[in-house]
Amino acid sequence: MRRLTSAARGTLLTIVVMLGVSWALTAVVLLPSEASLGTAATGVGMAVTAFLLGVRHAFDADHIAAIDNTSRKLTDDGKDPSGVGLWFALGHSTVVVVAVGLVTAGVGALTAQLGSDDSPLTMITGVWGPTVSSVFLLAMAAVNLTILVRLARGKRSHARAAPGGGPVSLLIGRLSATLDAPWKLFIVGLLFGLGFDTASTIAILVLAGGAGAALPWQAAMVVPLLFAAGMATCDGLNSIVTARIYRWSVDGQRRRRAYNIALMSISISVALVVGVVGMCGVLVESVGVGWAPARAIAETDLDLFGFVIVAVLLAAWALSWAMSRRRRVSFG
Repeated sequence: MRRLTSAARGTLLTIVVMLGVSWALTAVVLLPSEASLGTAATGVGMAVTAFLLGVRHAFDADHIAAIDNTSRKLTDDGKDPSGVGLWFALGHSTVVVVAVGLVTAGVGALTAQLGSDDSPLTMITGVWGPTVSSVFLLAMAAVNLTILVRLARGKRSHARAAPGGGPVSLLIGRLSATLDAPWKLFIVGLLFGLGFDTASTIAILVLAGGAGAALPWQAAMVVPLLFAAGMATCDGLNSIVTARIYRWSVDGQRRRRAYNIALMSISISVALVVGVVGMCGVLVESVGVGWAPARAIAETDLDLFGFVIVAVLLAAWALSWAMSRRRRVSFG
């Protein structure tokens, strides 16, 4: 296996800095503030909870699928996708940090709106979040499907698709051309985050809101930073591993063509499953579609699906590592 690329080293360095800063602020700002109230143990629990909420959020199926499919596409473009997960997490957590800032600044209506199932903000974000994530994943599945078709026909993976076609082809081509660098996942993560549609996001807002009511603002703001560090750590490591898997799979295409096709098929299938389930959920819950198959799909539980995807990626990485070791031994 190759050594870490410069992008991967940069991602790891950023993760280490985020972890160091967030936990240092916890020790210097958050815990002393809690200790002054005689609740130091509560401060430790709050810090750990915020960090673990970020870790858990990173394993949401839409996160894993978005990072995986974007990494696949950038690898096909000949670019290093090692920073994809980090940029996505930074964009997503920016929304959370800003929202918590508003809460600690006294905009309590935000917490009240998000805490109520019937509030206008909850209704809007409840449609926005799953719609954005579903449309993005379905579009990325289509982009990668065109790559898979070319690969299955024996064409070069980096070949450009012929121009032309209908509006869907034009849309796919435009997305493929636009999403040409890892940093652009910051925008995608930002759009995902504006949905406020996950339990983790709501929990961190409520947690920070409670802290802001009893602690100085600077202590309360440590909470979303811990959340961001937890999410960036897992999403960043995910993209590093994914990038290594995909770079290995496209090297020496004749020798690894079947392996590459299998990986791409898994990636596309994951995006389709998550995208279709999310879109059906929007149609059933927000539009009122009563079609039985759509309702059945919308009720699919994807809570653990992200962990399943990560397990498959790790298994693929272990297989690629074993195959590379075997090859070196055979030719050594």
